[in-house]
Amino acid sequence: MTSMAIFEKEMGPEYQPMLRYSKKEYIALHGWGGFIAGTLFFGAIYSGIVVYLVSNVIENLTTMYLLIIALAGLLAYAAYIIMHVHGARVRAAKRYRRGKRLIKELASKYQKLGKMYDEEAQQTKPLLAREDS
Repeated sequence: MTSMAIFEKEMGPEYQPMLRYSKKEYIALHGWGGFIAGTLFFGAIYSGIVVYLVSNVIENLTTMYLLIIALAGLLAYAAYIIMHVHGARVRAAKRYRRGKRLIKELASKYQKLGKMYDEEAQQTKPLLAREDS
């Protein structure tokens, strides 16, 4: 009983979404979150690189250099976001499977506890009020 209370207190909020969402919804939610976070992260890094290149490295900034920088950025973004979102979805799937397993273990412990309470309640009743089993 103590282990169940500790699990609910410490890990309950983390595994609560596994009760509300299906596996497909949970993974999709984390995929979109990974897409948004990855896009913001890549945008910050890429803009820093572009500012550095334009201000320090490239003296003669022409349209050709701008197009090459933009094309390289798009290709790098596509490769990065595919890998990042895939990784986020894989991590979410692992977390979902682990959470479902832990929740099933907790449910079985609750069933055992419920049976114990029923048996105890049955034993505390007077002899004539007990159910035959």
